[in-house]
Amino acid sequence: ESPAKKTPPTKLHNPKLFRPFEMYVKMYGLPAYNELDPTWFVAITYSLIFGAMFGDVGQGLILFLGGLFLYKKKHMDLAGIISCAGVFSTFFGFMYGSIFGFEEILHAIWLKPMKAMMDVPLVGRLNAVFVIAIGFGMLLILICMVFNIINAVRNHDTERTWFDSNAVAGLVFYGSIALSAVLLVSGKKLPAAAVLAVMFGVPLILMFLKEPLTNLVEKKKQILPEQKGMFFVQSFFELFEVLLSYLSNTLSFLRIGAFAVSHAAMMEVVLMLAGATEGGSPNWIVIVLGNIFVCAMEGLIVGIQVLRLEYYEIFSRFYAGNGREFLPFKKKGQKANA
Repeated sequence: ESPAKKTPPTKLHNPKLFRPFEMYVKMYGLPAYNELDPTWFVAITYSLIFGAMFGDVGQGLILFLGGLFLYKKKHMDLAGIISCAGVFSTFFGFMYGSIFGFEEILHAIWLKPMKAMMDVPLVGRLNAVFVIAIGFGMLLILICMVFNIINAVRNHDTERTWFDSNAVAGLVFYGSIALSAVLLVSGKKLPAAAVLAVMFGVPLILMFLKEPLTNLVEKKKQILPEQKGMFFVQSFFELFEVLLSYLSNTLSFLRIGAFAVSHAAMMEVVLMLAGATEGGSPNWIVIVLGNIFVCAMEGLIVGIQVLRLEYYEIFSRFYAGNGREFLPFKKKGQKANA
């Protein structure tokens, strides 16, 4: 028998393609009973971001085939993750027109990370991949806020549904920032000042007064805390911290563009050392060793950086991970006897 108030256990159930990514979810913590299982979202975003940061057709195929072989033979979850990431690395390699560091063999379907530039109003000329990385990061943050609202509705949490920094108020505020940024970069006019004031001002007021507003909605007797002065001071600094977190989380996605550029730059150095950029016969030993070095070292670094984005910029918006694992009674008995 178990107490009625005890939290129900969690058993993950995902398609076979996404199952290796359960390892990353379990490292952070299992979802609670009423919480969304983020495994599918981690699988898609991790593979996509990894590919964007490590775009190379040849090295991507090596990661895909090597990871697939180890996953089939050893059933290693990490190998399955590497294999999926290798597929997207290959895809972005075609987008960037890069194969084993050679930029002239394939035609770039999309852009060249080191050469693509664009003009940004109020900022100047920037590398296009940095601007795209910021835009992609904003989109992910907005999606995570929607997930947070869904989790809050499931748990009947009024504050996290309407007034929190990741609730409806935060979604409207950050969505207004994202919309304004898109209009600014595309050269279109921003909404009128009065409209902007409402778009930004009202959500900020709701986040500032989230505690008394929650008490009001839940029909509690005491709306404002007894120490009103301390409440307003604390709310001000909390709101300031929220604004800083929006900025820092958004800028963290710059690393996607930075690693896309650094990968192309490192492979250019390898080709220079091999003499492949001077029109003569290249030193293939240097090219092979350089590709192995870059694939191993930068692949490891990119994998860690993407995981950091998942945990700190994505999970922190909607995922608590405080669930407990479901263990059948027989397995519990086996563990106890062992």
